[in-house]
Amino acid sequence: MTAHPLAYIGPGGGVTLGALVVILIGGVVLLAFGFIVWLRLKRFFRGEGKGKWGLKVAMQLVVFLAVLSAFGWMSKHRAKKDRDFGVFNGWVEALSGFPDSFEASVEEVQALPQTFVPTPSDFVALNRLEADVLTLTAYSNAADGRDIAVRNLRTGEELHRWTVPDTLSPLKPHWRMHHPLLLEDKSVVSFITNRTPLFRLDSASNVVWRQDSLSFHHALNPDADGHLWVCAMQWERGGRHIGYRGRYVMGNKTVQFLDNSVARIDAVTGHILEVHSMVEVLQANGLDHLVLRSGDAQDPLHLNDVEPALTGSDHFARGDLFLSFRNLQCVLQFRPSTGEVIRVIDGPLAAQHDVDILNDSTLAIFNNNTQENVGEYTNKQDKYPTSKDQVQLAHYHSEITLYDLSSGEFTPLHRDLMAAEGIMTFSEGLQEALPGDMWFLEEQNSGILWVVGPDGVAYRGVHPSHHDGHHHLPNWTRVLKSFPAE
Repeated sequence: MTAHPLAYIGPGGGVTLGALVVILIGGVVLLAFGFIVWLRLKRFFRGEGKGKWGLKVAMQLVVFLAVLSAFGWMSKHRAKKDRDFGVFNGWVEALSGFPDSFEASVEEVQALPQTFVPTPSDFVALNRLEADVLTLTAYSNAADGRDIAVRNLRTGEELHRWTVPDTLSPLKPHWRMHHPLLLEDKSVVSFITNRTPLFRLDSASNVVWRQDSLSFHHALNPDADGHLWVCAMQWERGGRHIGYRGRYVMGNKTVQFLDNSVARIDAVTGHILEVHSMVEVLQANGLDHLVLRSGDAQDPLHLNDVEPALTGSDHFARGDLFLSFRNLQCVLQFRPSTGEVIRVIDGPLAAQHDVDILNDSTLAIFNNNTQENVGEYTNKQDKYPTSKDQVQLAHYHSEITLYDLSSGEFTPLHRDLMAAEGIMTFSEGLQEALPGDMWFLEEQNSGILWVVGPDGVAYRGVHPSHHDGHHHLPNWTRVLKSFPAE
């Protein structure tokens, strides 16, 4: 199958008003500039050069060309960063970069929302499922709104659908609704990634409550008491924007970075019960040095999953949280009741997502096996020539990694199968254990859903959309044990 390009849709991506403004202003500026130049040239070649007008026009053109030449010279040196023009630096960089901004804005307006993924021409669906696999997923509908639906992968049937009310929150085309959770009364809880609010809808899509005091992202999971743990970021005091809450000094350099938090939410009322800053937790446990290991100085943590322990065992207590940090490339066992980090799970993990408690002594971790900045160095010669005697390490693919809490050992699961099928997602991705030693996989970047097991691939499919040649981007699909009949 054709590999899908690396993509990660972050907060605020999309066809924005800013893109339209850039196109409008750019068009007006270019039109006005072209008209002025045309008018001057027209007067000059009409013979107006014999008089004062011709001399004036000629002088204007000379001045214009001189200014244009000077601007080109300044742009060249600003690109090389070898000259400083003081207050003019910003103007030169902004004006020289305008064509790129204009082109990007045009592409942004013309393209489909990034919640839709091109379906490769050589994609072949497969369905050998013998048992129902019920999934809960969120997607963009034909009215540019958002739906949440229960789907049976075996039959392709949609069993129930919730439509998010327009009054809940303004939506932009690229904004994603993430990781919906089904409650016992057929209500659902979900959120718009890094946008407000977190919300609960009843079975008829009526709003039960909304919570917009925090910014929610990535994962949402219930605890043993029926409350909800969610990855979050704190809004800046007095505003609605996310601020750099972390800061450290390294030599003579000050680094400011994003904090992440976990928040416990009352599922009945939507009220915030507790919030824990991850920067403060690391600092209190003497683990703040971990931020220096990250490949992203501004987003060193990147919390992407929170998994509550519903029961206790020899290795964890009821209420413990297993937290996955993509950019720290480790999983932390955190005890909210005491503020203590019980253990740091560190090993052959790279940009991992989705940690699940498989049993009393085993975790399942979706190991992406990727680098943060890999695109800069792939398939091209960079600063140094390519050696004729290269050392081949591996051909990496994403994999399910089991972690034994007793021994500390990591065991890859279905590594050969996932390599043979080319299952790889550079960002996000998740797994869910199914009966019969089967596993559900979400290959997020490509939008492909899998069910694999001892006998190989039992299901390979996508969530079809209303756009020809495109399917829906999955938004952290959740597998359901059951769903009540309508």
